[in-house]
Amino acid sequence: MRRRTSRPSRWLILGLLVFLLTGAPAKAETVDLVVSRLQEKYEGLESFSAEFEQLFQSRVLQLKESGIVMMEKPGKMYWEYQQPTSKFFVADGQRAYFYVPRDRQVIVSDLDLSGVQTPLLFLLGKGNIQEDFRVELEEQEKPLEPTNTLIKLMPKQPQADFSFLILEVNSSSYLIRRLVVVEPIGNRNEYILRNFRENIRIPDKQFVFEVPEDVELMSR
Repeated sequence: MRRRTSRPSRWLILGLLVFLLTGAPAKAETVDLVVSRLQEKYEGLESFSAEFEQLFQSRVLQLKESGIVMMEKPGKMYWEYQQPTSKFFVADGQRAYFYVPRDRQVIVSDLDLSGVQTPLLFLLGKGNIQEDFRVELEEQEKPLEPTNTLIKLMPKQPQADFSFLILEVNSSSYLIRRLVVVEPIGNRNEYILRNFRENIRIPDKQFVFEVPEDVELMSR
C-alpha cells in the first residue's frame, strides 16, 4: 500500500475559522454577525504564525501530525511538519515547494489561486466567505472550548477537494481555532491552531525555498 504523505491541500493553500450560539429565530442573524466580524478580523491581518496539529482520518487510516505555520499576504506560506516526519511546504507567492527530506524529493507547482474557494483564501488577501459559501451553524460537532462557535461552510460552486468545511472561532478574538475539511469520499482532515500570533514581522527569507542537492525535482 502506498504511504500517504499529507501536505496542505489546494483549498488549504490559502487560508482558517468558529463560534457557538443557540436560538432558532436568531440563527441566520447570528451566523451573519459572526462571519462579518471574522471577515473583518482577517482583512486586517497581514501576517501570522501558529502551531498546528493535523488529524487525518479515512476508513482505513488515521494520521496525526504537528508543526508550525506562517503566512503573509499576498500568497506567502511556510508549513513545517515536525512530528512524526519532517516535511516542508513553502510558497513564495508564485510557486509552491513540497519537500520530504526522508524521500529526497521536491515537488514544485505554480501557485494558482484562480477559481479556488476556501475559507483560508481571504487570509492571503483574496476571497469572501459570504460570497463563496452558504453558511450555517454546525450543531453536530462539539467545540474544543464551550464558548467557541462552530460554523459549517458549503461551497456555492462544487469543489473537487472538499464537500464542506467546519470552522471553530474564538468568541472574543474571532481567531480560528480549528478547521475541519470533509472530502467527497468521506476523508476528514482537521487542523487545530494554537499560540496564534498576529501581524508579526516574518523575514522574507522564510518564504524562499532553496532546493537541496541530490534530490529528485518534480513538477506538477
